[in-house]
Amino acid sequence: MMATFSKLNLAVIISSFAIFQFGFHSLSSWISARVTSGFNNLDEKKKIEWNSRTVSSFHALVVGAFCMYILLFDEAVNADHVWGDASIVQLNLSITTGYLISDLLLLIFNWKAIGDIFFIIHHFVALYAYYFVLIVLDRQRHTIYAAFITDKQMPVLFACVVKKIVL
Repeated sequence: MMATFSKLNLAVIISSFAIFQFGFHSLSSWISARVTSGFNNLDEKKKIEWNSRTVSSFHALVVGAFCMYILLFDEAVNADHVWGDASIVQLNLSITTGYLISDLLLLIFNWKAIGDIFFIIHHFVALYAYYFVLIVLDRQRHTIYAAFITDKQMPVLFACVVKKIVL
């Protein structure tokens, strides 16, 4: 059986938040400036959008890999597709919760560059769903988790936007 929401979940949420904040404020710019010369030519507003999308894509790749592992190899999930308890699901949802809180704050504090009411609504709805899975249900439900997986298309969208911003 999966453990209830724990201090470990909280530690992962806080760590995830810190990592994604660091990614936005430092790491994305540092890497982007070395990978593409076009990054340095962007105005501040576009750099904020670029860094936000870079962090979003990184998040999508990390949790997407977890999702694939869970769906393909996790014994608890494969044994019972509806009620199967998988502690790695809680880890994945905790990572995403930290990311969503981080991104929500970035949206609010950089409203002129990347603010969008629909993103705010999306983040709050997703946070409520993850709260529901992590704390209220204390179980993993594939119907909610399937929606989580469908949200991992961000790297493809980011690649399309890069062409608009840089090229």
